[in-house]
Amino acid sequence: MADGGDGKGTGANFNPVKRTAEISWQIREAIRAALPAPREQFFTVMVPGKVVNFADYSEGFDSDGNQTAPILPTVTELNQAILCDDMPTLSPVQLGPTGKSVARSYDAAISKLVPAEYTGSTVGVDVKDPNSLTEDEARYKKAMEWLTFADPANKGKTRIDVYTEKQRDYTNVVEQKTKAFNDALQLVKDDPRNNTIPLQRAAYDVWVSEHARTFRNLMQGAYMDWVVSGKKEEVEYWFSIVDRDSAMARVEASKSAMRMAVVQDTDGSVEYQKVRLEPSDWAIKAKKKALSGKNQLRTVEWYTWEITRLQKMNGMLTALRNVRSPIVHTFRLLIEAPPQKKPIDLPNAPGPATEEQKALDEAMADFIDKRQAWQDASANKDVDEAKKKEANDAYRAARKKVNEQEAKLNSANIQGLNSRSTIAQDKLYNNLQGDAGLAATEIKNNEDQIARYEQEREALLSKTSTSSGTLVNEIGDEAGIPKAQPDPEAQRANDEEDYFTAITVEVESASSTESSQSHATSWSYGASASYGWWSASSSGSHSNASSQTESHMAKNSCKISFECMRVDIQRSWLRAELFYDADLTTGPNEFISPGFAQLRDLMEGQQPGATPESIEKDLERYSTFPMYPTAFLLAANVVLEITGETTDIQTSFQESSTSASAGFSYGPFLSVSSSYSQSDSSSDATCDATADGCRITLKSPQIIGWITQMVPALPRLRNQPAPA
Repeated sequence: MADGGDGKGTGANFNPVKRTAEISWQIREAIRAALPAPREQFFTVMVPGKVVNFADYSEGFDSDGNQTAPILPTVTELNQAILCDDMPTLSPVQLGPTGKSVARSYDAAISKLVPAEYTGSTVGVDVKDPNSLTEDEARYKKAMEWLTFADPANKGKTRIDVYTEKQRDYTNVVEQKTKAFNDALQLVKDDPRNNTIPLQRAAYDVWVSEHARTFRNLMQGAYMDWVVSGKKEEVEYWFSIVDRDSAMARVEASKSAMRMAVVQDTDGSVEYQKVRLEPSDWAIKAKKKALSGKNQLRTVEWYTWEITRLQKMNGMLTALRNVRSPIVHTFRLLIEAPPQKKPIDLPNAPGPATEEQKALDEAMADFIDKRQAWQDASANKDVDEAKKKEANDAYRAARKKVNEQEAKLNSANIQGLNSRSTIAQDKLYNNLQGDAGLAATEIKNNEDQIARYEQEREALLSKTSTSSGTLVNEIGDEAGIPKAQPDPEAQRANDEEDYFTAITVEVESASSTESSQSHATSWSYGASASYGWWSASSSGSHSNASSQTESHMAKNSCKISFECMRVDIQRSWLRAELFYDADLTTGPNEFISPGFAQLRDLMEGQQPGATPESIEKDLERYSTFPMYPTAFLLAANVVLEITGETTDIQTSFQESSTSASAGFSYGPFLSVSSSYSQSDSSSDATCDATADGCRITLKSPQIIGWITQMVPALPRLRNQPAPA
């Protein structure tokens, strides 16, 4: 837990880290409003965000997001496992990664679990008086006698021996079935005839239809033998009396599942626990969203930009409408051209230049005659060498003449093409001119568009300035009036499902918020806090420029619009039910979670009467595994409409276009430096001047936060000590 002090002033006391925490908190609240989550889930915004490299997560999918293999490639599983293994900090705003592993933290947490009624020994051990047993001790003794009694149908074996033997037989049949199905799948994939996923699936289904019944019968027979001959139900009943620590078996089962669900790093030195993401093709969807280039949000600034652009366009069209056409100059060139070289005088005149074509035809006929004469002379033994040489010289001269005439024809055609192009352009100028020309029509269309945009902008300004709708909704909520249900007749604009939600948030300038209440009082550094969040991603002298640019951006007011997608994380090895198990609790002086409400208050710094020191102490007590990430939020097509003095910001962006390593950030949003150019992330960032500031567009999809599931109170609330 850290508090950056006063971060609002624009003078010497301006604290960029605290200001970033405040900006990020406002973005967090806008996301929470747009994507609500249950009370037991918590949202942490990550500063800076993590830009997505599509290539790391797209292998195994085609361009439409369809999975191209029955099982994801190892490299994709590995990258997803690494991505989802980072534990968020215990705060609404996280400055830098933590370096804590979700899997290792989970393993440490469940290792703290013990039976809720743990007595230090199993019932039946260290019995004080064998002749005077307690009820539990008597039941334990009876259970042990039954389990160890010789089985009448199996000489020399106890009931527990027969049970384990039949259990082993059933397990072997299951393993044989699993191996056979896996081998069949591999054979289908290796068959060159099955060159597509549907063909592989169809061939595999045929094999399953032929063999599934056989293996099902074998498994059923082995299971029935286990139940009847191995007395499965009776043995397990009496064993539950002996094994009072059966809840711990569930803990060990989870650890065993962790050991099985691993994917190794490329060098085999590190193992990560596998995860499954939903939607599975999230990277493909993010790439498509980035390539679309728009976040479909119209803000006041957007309307102002478009109105200004259309007004400038009308100014240009007015000049074109009134300018004198250069066609007079073109006709002068045509008139003054030499008669024998006069190009075609009409844009739609057919064919090449007539004189040059006629000369080429004559030269070609002469060339054919001279070529035949030379061949005849060469083949005739009666013709002397002098005449043969004369025929050859004539043939060469005719061939040279053909080449010269072809060059003249090509030149004439090019000249004619240039003339056609010039005259066509002159016609376009004529079409633009006058009150009935194309320019006047386009000006009228733009004026209508400007009027429509001005009306829509005024309506948006009225809506955002009065906030009457929000006030009415708040009063209605307090009065218990239900919200309107979605309209069943509402139709989507297109049939394709869109996983992204459009979000807008307005951040006031630092000077404007001096008198407002600060909500971002609770934030935390990650493991990288030592280098300072505002040190930017660039190096050398440009680092200072980047930091100054970010400070200018943070001080100004800004309207942010972006699109956000939630990607859910599923971990088959993480058994959340263990934390709810009434048979389990924590050992003495072991703490996992204070409970949903108290943990939320601690992380948001809202615990009544608590000091920053006491909050930090309590969070440290519950730092092992009080929550775990169940989803991450991906933002795309971020638009920052910055209002105020933005000359330095625009200058820095222009300089960064030639920098070898430059990147800027605003809250959780990161503009990618050129060092990311090797990644397929649509990482282009642009900065354009507007009437009252500038607009920064970040197309790079990036992870900006984590949704975490809080763990219930452990130790249970009735056993927890009073807060410090």
